[in-house]
Amino acid sequence: ADFQAANKQPDEEVVFDVLCGDFNFDNCSPDDTLEQNHSLFDDYGDPCREGPGKEKPWVIGTLLKQPTLYEEDVNTSLTLKRTLETKELRKQYISPPVAAEGFPLVYPENGQPWIGRRIDYILYRESTISKLCRTEVEAVTFITQLASLTDHIPVSLRLNVTMDSNYDGDDDV
Repeated sequence: ADFQAANKQPDEEVVFDVLCGDFNFDNCSPDDTLEQNHSLFDDYGDPCREGPGKEKPWVIGTLLKQPTLYEEDVNTSLTLKRTLETKELRKQYISPPVAAEGFPLVYPENGQPWIGRRIDYILYRESTISKLCRTEVEAVTFITQLASLTDHIPVSLRLNVTMDSNYDGDDDV
């Protein structure tokens, strides 16, 4: 909101508000409980998250185990894609959660899928966009094009932004 206030021109409409990056914490590690409950998640929606400490079942971790970066199963875009689509292979290459100090790690909880550490986020917020717009998440995708160049699996978010049908772009708002 501060950035928008400082940079938005009077004749402009903000149609989406996205915050993304490597946040260096995940939503499954007991060691990251403080960050999982950060007030940032009150303002921004995370399409991959059900709540603090709980991901949606289709989500995959975005941090590869560094020693495995150049192994055949993950060193090309195609092999990384196949690995991410295979539950048992994902467990071999995606970093597991970090236990809280002094406590054994129980992961995943009974009946929950194995996801791994998702530290790369794309969040969106509707409270700061034009009242003439509505934002809807169309897709979240995991990108494999950077295989063997980074230990991160980039994430993409496709938003559908709908303008009010009465808006003609010339009105003062």
